[in-house]
Amino acid sequence: NPSLRAAGTVSGDSTTAPAAPATPAAPKAKAPRMELQKDKWVVENYDSENLSIEATATWQTVYMYNCTNTTLSISGKLNSVAIDNCQKCGIVFDSLVSQCDIVNSKRVQVQARETVPSILVDRTDGAHLFLSEAARDATQITTAKASEVNVSFPFETANPEDDDTVEQPVPEQLQTVVKNGKLVTTVLEHTG
Repeated sequence: NPSLRAAGTVSGDSTTAPAAPATPAAPKAKAPRMELQKDKWVVENYDSENLSIEATATWQTVYMYNCTNTTLSISGKLNSVAIDNCQKCGIVFDSLVSQCDIVNSKRVQVQARETVPSILVDRTDGAHLFLSEAARDATQITTAKASEVNVSFPFETANPEDDDTVEQPVPEQLQTVVKNGKLVTTVLEHTG
């Protein structure tokens, strides 16, 4: 409005303080749920629970999301298991056809009672993998942006009385050099 601009003054009380910015409300905790959606078990938002699932078909999968201090036991053979955004959780399963994925998690434990072809640990701090004798020599473990990953498995000796379970860390430090125009990466070993 040109006439208001020409006046150059703004009417109103100059002692009024500006409004304080609205503080966002704390996110509401989502309700825990465990349900079978077609072929996928969804387990999410649990805190301090002991849960169990009985797999009835090898094409079923389990997706555990946003759980804390929760242990999930799975009986039967199924396709795959995924653990996403969980803290201080444990999962125990009999056997998998495909793989177990651990993503965006902290301090999780995974135990294979029988076999698991592949375990992927991605963007996770603190993962302890327990392999059975059947899984020990048949499981491929892949890590990316992961720290504090340890693997426990049965160790056989010549004397069965001396057999024991050993725990070994997955190397975190790698050394890469250029050789003949190609990158060559090896595990960095500290000796001394």
